[in-house]
Amino acid sequence: MKIPSLKLLVNNAKITLFRFTLVILASIIGALVMIYLVGRPFNVSLDNQPLYNIVMTCTIGISFMLSLVFIGERLKTSKLAFWIIQFASIVLLFIYYFTLSSETNYVDIARFLSFMIASHLLVSFSLFANKKLSTEINGFWQFNQLLFIRILITAVYSGALYLGLTVAILSFDKLFNVHFDDKIYMKLFFVILGFFNTWFFLSGMPENHDELETQSFYPKGLKIFTQYVLLPLVIIYLLILYLYTGKIIIQWQLPVGWVSYLVLGFSVTGIFSLLLIHPLRNLEGHNWIKIFSKVFYLVLFPLIVLLFAAILRRTDDYGITERRYYVFVLACWLTGIALYFTFSKIKNIKLIPISLCLIAFLTSIGPWGAFSISQNNQFNRLKEILVKNEILVNEKIHKSEKTLSVEDKKNISSIISYLDERNALDRIQPWFDVKLDTIKGDNKYITYQNKTAKIVELMGVEYYAPWKTQNERYLNYNIKELNLINLKGYDNLINYRYYSYDTSNSKKSYQIDSGKIEISYLKNNTVINIQAKDRNIFELNINEVLEKLSKSSSVQPEMNDMSLEKENEFAKAKIIFMSISGEKNDAELKINNFNAYILLKIKM
Repeated sequence: MKIPSLKLLVNNAKITLFRFTLVILASIIGALVMIYLVGRPFNVSLDNQPLYNIVMTCTIGISFMLSLVFIGERLKTSKLAFWIIQFASIVLLFIYYFTLSSETNYVDIARFLSFMIASHLLVSFSLFANKKLSTEINGFWQFNQLLFIRILITAVYSGALYLGLTVAILSFDKLFNVHFDDKIYMKLFFVILGFFNTWFFLSGMPENHDELETQSFYPKGLKIFTQYVLLPLVIIYLLILYLYTGKIIIQWQLPVGWVSYLVLGFSVTGIFSLLLIHPLRNLEGHNWIKIFSKVFYLVLFPLIVLLFAAILRRTDDYGITERRYYVFVLACWLTGIALYFTFSKIKNIKLIPISLCLIAFLTSIGPWGAFSISQNNQFNRLKEILVKNEILVNEKIHKSEKTLSVEDKKNISSIISYLDERNALDRIQPWFDVKLDTIKGDNKYITYQNKTAKIVELMGVEYYAPWKTQNERYLNYNIKELNLINLKGYDNLINYRYYSYDTSNSKKSYQIDSGKIEISYLKNNTVINIQAKDRNIFELNINEVLEKLSKSSSVQPEMNDMSLEKENEFAKAKIIFMSISGEKNDAELKINNFNAYILLKIKM
C-alpha cells in the first residue's frame, strides 16, 4: 500500500475543511470551550452553565449541519442557496442556545439527548432527500454501513493517537523531570476529539453519491457478528419474555414496569440485526433471512401487548413522566413498524430512521411533547391529592389535621421532587406565601435535608422517600438554638461527631486532666460508650433522646429536648446533640450521623 505524501494529506484536509466548514468549526468551538472549562479552577460559585450550553449547542450542530451539507449536495443547490441553508442552521442553533437554562436542568439535558438522536438519524437519510422513499434502498444501506465503519475506524485512530501522545507526555515527565499539569491529559482528549476526530471522520465521506446504489460490498465480519452474536441474543431475549408472559397468564397478574425496557431492548436488537443483514436477504442460500424477518415481527405482537400493559399500569399508579411518555410513544411506534413489515409488500427500511427522527424531534417540543404533558399530569395529580386531604383550600396551602396515608405522602414527596428537578416549582408557587426559590436544602445529596423535604414540610406533611417502606421513617433533628452551656459540676467539654460513611471516626481518643479517655459509638445498640483507665465508665443511649424528641413534631427542638444527663459511681456526663439524623422502622434504628457536645466529670 502506497503511503500518502504530506502534500496529499494537507490537500485532502483542505478539501474536507471547505466542504464541511461549519461542521468542523462547531467541533473546534465545542472543543475549545471544554478545554477552557477543564483548565478553569473548581469553584462552585463560578457560573459554568452558559459555557456548557455552548458545548451542547455545538454538539448538536455537528450532526445537524452535516445532514444539511448532504441535503444541499444531493439537491445540487447553488452556492448561494447552500450558504443560505447553512446560515439558517446557525440561526436555529442560536435559538436553541437561548432556550437553555442558566443552571443545570433535567429538561434541557433530556431535550438535548432527543435532539442529538434526531440529528444523527437525520444524517442517516439526508443523502436521499431528492428521491422517493421507495428508491435507492441499497444506496441507503451502503451509506449507513460506511458511516458505521467510519465511526469505528475514527475511534481506533483517535484512541491510538491519544494513547501515544499521553505516553509521550508521561515519558517527558518521568525521564526528563518536565512536569505538566494533570489537566493536560483531559485537555489533550478534547483537542483530539474536537480537531482530529471530527476532521478525520469527515474526510471519509463519499463525494459521488450516485455510486452508492450500485455498490454490493458487504463486510464478512459484519455478517459473522450479526449471525453469531446479535441474532442469538434476540432469541435469548425472546425466550425470556415469552416465559415471563406465560408466568403472567398462569398467575393472572399484571406485569412489572421493568419488563417494558426488556421488550424495547429485544425489539431494538432484533430490528438492528435485520437491518445489518438486509442486503443478504435476496442472495442464494439466505432465504432464512426473509423467514426470520417475518417470524420476528409476528412474535412481536404478543410482546407489544405486554409492553402496553406494563406501561399503562405504571402510568395509572404513578402518572405520566418523561420516561413513561417515551416508552408509550415507542410502543406505538413499534406497533406501527411491526404492522408495516408484516403486511406491506415494500418493506422499506428507510422508514425506520425517518420515523424515529420525527418522533425524537416532535416529542421534545410543544404542548404535545414529553415535558409539557408530563409536568401537567404530575401537577394535576398533586393538586388532586392535596385537595382530597384538605391541604389545598381555595388555591392556598393549609396544614391539614387529617392523617395522610403512606401512599399519599409518597406521591406528594415524589411529585414535589419531580417538579424541583425540572425547575418547575413556579407551577405551585401561587399556593404558598413563602418564595419557593429562596428555600435551600442543607444537603442536596441527603434526602431528608434537601429542598424537596422542606417544601413538603411547609404543607404539614412528613417527607416520604419513594423507596421507604410503610413503617420506615427518616429522623432529622437540628437544635433550634444553642444556648450558653452551663459547665458547673463538670470538668471537661468535648465535641464528638459520628458519620456512618467514615469508619475511622467512630472511636476517638481525648487527653483530659485525669488522663486519656476514649469515646466510641456502638451502632449495633445506638450507645455512646466512654472508656477511661482501660474500663467502661459510662454509656449514653441515643434512644432515650429520640423518645423525648418523638413527643414533639418539630424538626428543630429546644436544647433541653436534645439533651441527656446521667451519673454513676465512675462519672457524671451530659450530652447535648446539635443534630441527629437516621432511619427507623419496626425492626431497627440506624443513626447515619450526629454532632454532640459531651460534658464530663470523672470521679475515679
